[in-house]
Amino acid sequence: MLAVCSIAAKLLGGVYRIALTYVMGAEGIGYYQLVFPFFALLLAITSNAIPLTLSRQISAELSRDRGGAVRAIVRKAALYAVFAGAVGATVTVLLSGLMASAQSQAEVYICYIAIAPAIIFVALAGVFKGWFLGHGNTMPSGVSQIVEVFVKFGLGLLFAYLLMPRGLTQAVAGALIAVSISEFVSLLTVFIWYAVSAKDERRLPSLATQYKFFPTFLPITASGFIFPLIAFIDSVMVVNLLIKGGVSDAVSQYGILTGPVASVINMPIVLAMSISVAIVPAVASAMAGYDVVSVKQKTATTLKMCLMIAMPFFLGGAIMSRQVVGILYPSLSQSHRDLTAYLLSLTAINVLLLSMLEALDAILQGLGRLRPVLINISVGGLLKILIELIFVPRWGIAASGVSSIVFYLTALTLNGVYYNKLVGKNAKLFKSISKISLSGAIMSVVMLPGVLIRNNIWALVYAVCVGATAYMVSLLVMRAVEQKEIQMLPLGNKLARLLKKTGYYKSV
Repeated sequence: MLAVCSIAAKLLGGVYRIALTYVMGAEGIGYYQLVFPFFALLLAITSNAIPLTLSRQISAELSRDRGGAVRAIVRKAALYAVFAGAVGATVTVLLSGLMASAQSQAEVYICYIAIAPAIIFVALAGVFKGWFLGHGNTMPSGVSQIVEVFVKFGLGLLFAYLLMPRGLTQAVAGALIAVSISEFVSLLTVFIWYAVSAKDERRLPSLATQYKFFPTFLPITASGFIFPLIAFIDSVMVVNLLIKGGVSDAVSQYGILTGPVASVINMPIVLAMSISVAIVPAVASAMAGYDVVSVKQKTATTLKMCLMIAMPFFLGGAIMSRQVVGILYPSLSQSHRDLTAYLLSLTAINVLLLSMLEALDAILQGLGRLRPVLINISVGGLLKILIELIFVPRWGIAASGVSSIVFYLTALTLNGVYYNKLVGKNAKLFKSISKISLSGAIMSVVMLPGVLIRNNIWALVYAVCVGATAYMVSLLVMRAVEQKEIQMLPLGNKLARLLKKTGYYKSV
């Protein structure tokens, strides 16, 4: 349930960014994207680890029939959340001017102030989400995510539209106020749910908990810290480096790369991430039983499915970028549409790289190897920053796109090498990857005539129908997909039965 809601929320979030770009344009989404890395970094430090930390401690107390100790855990966590959230919000307000100046956009300070209250609300909501997760109930966390996105979607577009006459910065601030309101509504939703659900537990005699909050909180915080830190460094560096290189619309170009382009790339990655969410418990269970064969099998299936899902989206973004951008972002100027299409075709390979990286990270964490994952991501992040420092002033925003490719490719390669050392090579996996890659090559050849179609919608219809058909037929002809993997797909059981009737599979 939590995975389904997370996927739905991320997809809706991607659609929201597209709609927001339509209202505020490239420069507006650039201002919007400048603020979020700092916000995400503070959340990573103060509150992102709260739900998982509490869920572990609460489930442990419940397993020992110590329900009265849960009250102490929730009380201490709530006090920490209020304190950490208040500190995070205060720091955001106090540093708003400094951050805006560091990004060479002094007027953006008001946007930092607009989003500051959300830090408190996210931290407190994490406490109640952790309580539900500790009791094995994922429904409230999932529902609150959906509620948050819908409120942000409606109010964000409304506020941005109403405030546009007052200036672009005011419109962006309005959209960010909507973020704070949406987080408050999410907190209210999960708190009311908690107040009703925890009635019986609050009547139990109070017991002191034997678990300490920070020894569990800090490692989980560290595991989610690297990506926000790199994004934050990017938000300070890239615009300044573009200005240094003589780019007149630096904010717009940064906004295009991190807004429209990133939204298109991230949406298919969500599908691959759903597989990653499912694989961690299975891998951990197999490793606990020292079943290396099962670990290798589950890993191969996961990576293969991620690659198989990501491949057509990568090819579609790389080949049909102009058509995709023309349909999704008609409000952008012609020069900005051209830049968006170019950056999308350049960085579309990140759909493959990030999908595989997310999956392999999840697998290694399931194997209890968190430190190597953090080191490998850090190495990739340092390479990204170095490339940007050297090449963004010379090559412009494209260098930042290339740096992201190097980042993901480096981390993926290092994780792959470490995994091979840990459990051994998997010849079957490499064979499957070659078949999927060949099917992708066939799909790309079949899709190419679609570029010549002038109408963007018909061009995309051609690419989706003809290209996807060629890809699926190629996978089946080369027997790249096993029966159990077909069944993992949406409507997979029905497809497997159909293939059985044709004689493709002997049994289902």
